Amino acid sequence: MTTWHRISQIARGVWSITEPGHVSLWLIVGTEQALLFDTGMGFVPLRPVVESLTALPVRVVNSHAHFDHVGGNHEFDRVAIHPTGVDALAVPAPSHVLDTYLAHTDRMVRASESVRGVDRDYLHLLDADSTPCRPPAGVVRRSWRVAPPAPTETVGDGDTLDLGGRTVTVLHTPGHTPDSICLHDSASGILFGGDTVNSGPIYAHEPESDLADFAASTARLAAMKDSVSLVAMNHFGRIVAAPYLLQEVADAFEVLAGKRSGARRSRDVLGAVVDEIEFAHFSIIVEPARVTAG
Repeated sequence: MTTWHRISQIARGVWSITEPGHVSLWLIVGTEQALLFDTGMGFVPLRPVVESLTALPVRVVNSHAHFDHVGGNHEFDRVAIHPTGVDALAVPAPSHVLDTYLAHTDRMVRASESVRGVDRDYLHLLDADSTPCRPPAGVVRRSWRVAPPAPTETVGDGDTLDLGGRTVTVLHTPGHTPDSICLHDSASGILFGGDTVNSGPIYAHEPESDLADFAASTARLAAMKDSVSLVAMNHFGRIVAAPYLLQEVADAFEVLAGKRSGARRSRDVLGAVVDEIEFAHFSIIVEPARVTAG
């Protein structure tokens, strides 16, 4: 097992397994089996980390098919995804996309190093989960590949996964991608938000993203807030949040069109030009507004 992953227990039978600055994965353990929500970047072996936390059989469920969530799928025998993600999962991540991401990582780490002293003295925001790290030695351009095998099964909206002593319910929440799902754990009350809910930028600008679907999905999650104890997220360091973040995100998507004039021009992790609309505890990234000649 490497020192790359950061492990934190956040509830009985629930651990975050974080690749700092990149993605957080979630392990939910029952009495008969365990569920691993996403497998991350695939930089280093993940299975030994999971086996250090549980000896039970492990079932992987992918939140969606993007490369940063499926990089370790090949290490596990049982992998599920929503039916609309099966075809996308079969397409290896293009090498130029992975190269671009590694270049972004270099910039991200340099930026974090430049503010580390200020954070230590004044802000106290960076911790083991949120301090970006370069990929481990040996992960270099042209050697890192993400090409997961076909899933062994699919999961759909309303499916309940019995882990023994706790059930996990699948919620189909399209918007970020058509195959995006969230999970709700009966034992802890935790909602696992995938890329549907984040405390940093919420990506709604991908070619497969759909703002109307995003609004409907986040409204559905907001309606569940009183039955949620905590929101567990996959990106941007602040990986847990109070359940009323769900309402804030839903409200933001409802008024998104009216906020477009206040957007700032930015870039996503792959260098695409985007518009970023900021709210109190997160932002939403959308396709850049087209400028027409007058």
